[in-house]
Amino acid sequence: MNAPASRLSGRPKDLEKRAAIFAAASGLFLEQGFERTTVDAIAAAAGVSKLTVYSHFADKEGLFKALISAKCAEHFEAMDFVALAPLGPAAALDHIARAFLALMFHPDVLALHRILMTNERGDTVMNTTFWQAGPQPTIAALAALLARFAADGALLIERPVDAADQFFSMLKGTEHLRMLLGIGAPPTTCDLAQLRTAVVAMFVRAYAGSAQHDG
Repeated sequence: MNAPASRLSGRPKDLEKRAAIFAAASGLFLEQGFERTTVDAIAAAAGVSKLTVYSHFADKEGLFKALISAKCAEHFEAMDFVALAPLGPAAALDHIARAFLALMFHPDVLALHRILMTNERGDTVMNTTFWQAGPQPTIAALAALLARFAADGALLIERPVDAADQFFSMLKGTEHLRMLLGIGAPPTTCDLAQLRTAVVAMFVRAYAGSAQHDG
């Protein structure tokens, strides 16, 4: 997560308080949802003052966005997927797919998805904030990489955003839906590896095949 330098360059206690706020907010958001979770409750659970929370985050939405960004950062080293272009389409997409599957099938992320899908109508801020902090920048980052491959002639992709959506959708497949529904055991590491390999091969073959055919 890229937070303002002034907020990350302070004393170790500041970082400890920030971590405590993160932990408290994460638990409360998952338990109560966005609207019902208050900054007062987060401060109390973190053992800090309300003023301390606001000294780290502008508001509750900012805190939630930071949480989502931090969770993404745990799995994606950086959102600059274009930096992976020198690896070539197959290796770059495999790298992204591995991180994406680890993120999507993380228990906390699955729990958050369940909450988002069952939100009451008045709790749309949480959904919108989640979209802006997680899926939207991730899709945009992959689209930028795919556009780079298209410009280099490695892949033939006219609509990079649509192609990025296709790639991530294939990775989630029915396994992700099954986990959201709480049906059966989670996929094993081997299961996810096989899924990743198949999706990357299919995606590259489809778009590279078109490029070769038209060339």
